[in-house]
Order: sequence, then structure tokens, then C-alpha cells
Amino acid sequence: MINFEILTDLHPKKLTGIAIKKTQGMMFATQFLPERRFPEWSGYYKEWNDVGFGQVTPEVGEAAPDELLNTGYTEISFTMKEYRIGGRISERAIGFLLSKTSSTHRSAGQQLVVDEIEFLAETLALREEKTIIDTIVGRSGKATAVTATARWDQSTGTPIKDVRTAIKNIREEQHTNPDTLLITPQNELDLLTHADITNIVTNNGSVGLGAQIVQTQGISRGIPNFLGVDVFVTDAVTTNQIPTSGRTESRLINDNFAVCFKRGATLGNTFVAEPLTTRRWAEEEYRSMRVQLFKTFIPVIYRPLQLVMINGV
Repeated sequence: MINFEILTDLHPKKLTGIAIKKTQGMMFATQFLPERRFPEWSGYYKEWNDVGFGQVTPEVGEAAPDELLNTGYTEISFTMKEYRIGGRISERAIGFLLSKTSSTHRSAGQQLVVDEIEFLAETLALREEKTIIDTIVGRSGKATAVTATARWDQSTGTPIKDVRTAIKNIREEQHTNPDTLLITPQNELDLLTHADITNIVTNNGSVGLGAQIVQTQGISRGIPNFLGVDVFVTDAVTTNQIPTSGRTESRLINDNFAVCFKRGATLGNTFVAEPLTTRRWAEEEYRSMRVQLFKTFIPVIYRPLQLVMINGV
């Protein structure tokens, strides 16, 4: 979780105290598309459309040739994307820290440096989170999309029916059982106050995650597993600096849709060419120490029909 403000140029007057900054949301998207090392910067993968799960092995005569399964896929190319960020620690700040005779003060100063590096690392984690979720939302099967009966914050809404229809579409099109529902905090609140969900919590409180300690990061602590899906709530945000009006915050997904899918390597992977890497070097012309972090990766989807968007929630 992001807890620290980047200190682009640490210097002594900034080292006199620590301000508690806004906390970033939880990040968990690598559970959806697990990381997989891929040392090349470009390559190909197969996107499966017609999966031959229903085909049976043919009967053949002695010494007869094999028959190939009639599966359909599209070969797609990809190119890795590099993401990089850096910070600067002034020579005066380094000298200030090293001149401390008290181990307590020196430790506190060194922790500020660690804080900056942690912040840089977590901005990369946020970039990966956003990139994965953008990929999932962008590839949600349009042919299998579901339109909600009504918004989930209305009494006429039918979230159980809507999710059940999404599950049916994935089972029919991809022959897999979805296990994930991705929603926003507003969607979570709407579900927590909807009769469909309160009935599940009231009557089946001893079933599923509702009565257990939630150990998987990102899973709702209020909504139990229902219809076989874990409810993940994405509360992370991105910010944009607008000169005339300050900062704006944007959620990773919108409140008017949810995504149902089966997470894991059957859905896709996040190919990683270069893992999170840290570099440090002196910038003598600026009398400072530069810190740089970077990571090179790209998320890919193998089975887009394993994704269903529920619109109008």
C-alpha cells in the first residue's frame, strides 16, 4: 500500500518530521493474470476461441495416421512495455544523515530514504495493477456481455440473476467455471444493502468466506462467496495533475459495470521481461544521488470468452 509522498529532493529541512499521507488502495491484479517470466522483449501467444474440450479421441485403424483436433486460435504478437520512475537525494541530505551521532536519529533519517524507494516501487505496482485491469476490462467478451435488469442500488435490481447469467455465458462459451467478480467500493455498498445479498448473509452466514477470516488480498470482507465467485473490490485510484484545478482521482474501473471471470493462468498471464530493478548513481553536477526503479512487462489474455462484463449495475 502506498503510504509515502515522494521526496524528489531530500534535504535537511525536510528531515525534521514525517507527515502522514493518504493511503493508496490494495493491489491484487497479479492474482488475475499471474506473472510469468519471458526474457524476450517481443513474442507471440495463442488466443483461443474454439476450444476443443468437447472433442473425443477418434478411433483409428492399425498404422493409420493421427487426426488433429479441430481447434481454432489466433496467433497474436506482443511487445513488452517498460515503466520507469526515479527520485533524487541531495548531497546535503546524505551528509546530514551521515553526520548524526545518534543511532536513533540516523536510523530515522535512513528510513526516510527507504520510504522514498518504497514509494517508487509502489508507483510501479500501481502501474501494473492498472495495466492488468485495463486489459481485463478491454477484453471482456462483448458477445457474452450481460445487461443488468436494473441498477444494483435499486430494489428492482437482480444482482444474483445478473451474475448467474454471466456464469452461464462463460460455462457455455468457454466451458470453465468463473470464480471472480470484480467491482468498485460503490458496487460493494450497493450489494451489501440489497435484499439478494443480505438474505445470503443472514441465512447462510456459516457458508463460504462470510464466516471466515479473509486471507486473500482484495476480497470483500462484507460480501461472502456466492454462486461460487469471490468478490474482489478494487479501491485503488490514479491521479492526474491539472494545473488549473489541482488533482483529480480516477478509479481503475467505473461504477456502472462489473466483470465476472475465471482468474489465473487459464485466463492469461503477465509476461515480465525485466523484474522490478533498482539502480543508484551519483549526479555530481547536481551534487545528488539518483535512485531509479523500472520494470518491463505486458499482460495478455488467452481466452477472452472467459470474461463477461455486466453492464448497467
